[in-house]
Amino acid sequence: MILAIPILLAVAVSEPEQCQAIDREYILARDVAAMVPAFAQLSVDFSLGYVPLSGEPRILKGTDLQNIAKNRGVEMATAPADVCFKRRTFVPSSDQLRDAMMAGIGIPDAKIEITSASQHRAPSGDVVFPRAGLQFTENQLDKYIKDVLWRGYVRYGEDRRFDIWAKVRITATMTRVVAAANIPAGKPIQAGQLRLETGEDSPLDETVVRSLEEATGFVAKTPLHKASVIRKNQIERAPDVARGDVVTVHVFEGAAHLSMEGRAQQDGVKGASILVRNPSSGKDFRAQVTGKDQVTIGQIQ
Repeated sequence: MILAIPILLAVAVSEPEQCQAIDREYILARDVAAMVPAFAQLSVDFSLGYVPLSGEPRILKGTDLQNIAKNRGVEMATAPADVCFKRRTFVPSSDQLRDAMMAGIGIPDAKIEITSASQHRAPSGDVVFPRAGLQFTENQLDKYIKDVLWRGYVRYGEDRRFDIWAKVRITATMTRVVAAANIPAGKPIQAGQLRLETGEDSPLDETVVRSLEEATGFVAKTPLHKASVIRKNQIERAPDVARGDVVTVHVFEGAAHLSMEGRAQQDGVKGASILVRNPSSGKDFRAQVTGKDQVTIGQIQ
């Protein structure tokens, strides 16, 4: 338990030649004891005042220290010399910022260029740049490549935070899928219509299609022009069942299993629920797509 004296001993001063740096916001008896041995007789957690986060020095007057010692049952024949304390602070270096950023994004091949950063002195602690601290415009296609603001913090004390920031450019050698020819909308994309290229790109841009497998067989929502980079929101999976297709309907009722034919009234991918028409009765029913031209009613036992 940290005890505090009822009067303010610490006052602001210009920094003396000998000023002890500490990693806490308060000065304890054990800190003073290093320069005034009599204070070793006091409780080690006895508090004698605070130091600001800015690193501004604080001085403890010798006469006040003598009175405090006496009030705590420790006699001092003469007043000790004044003592000075300050909070240990630092301005994070580029290497510290970059190391924290690399840990924050978790991409070993990323290249991070720091173009500017906050220069305020922070209390000593760990530099942290969480991925969530990156700030960018969602519709910016070249996001992260141009200067982007990244908010981080220095973690100090009992999980306290001192805010810091930096402007960065983040790139990596990445693959991306490009249209090798004009691709019409609404038809499955063929492997020959695609090519893979490698270049400097953003490792955090998840909108770009990075492998041929992610686009081959998919359907373009709108026409894709030759040489254009393909993005995930421009394509969609080809339906496993297309409207008008004849499908096999599997009906499960307990241990019983019945198969029949139906005609799909809607497009659907695996897992989707679609309307299917019974050719004999002309009635529609709902079934779950379970595979290519396969739908199911009920649960398999």
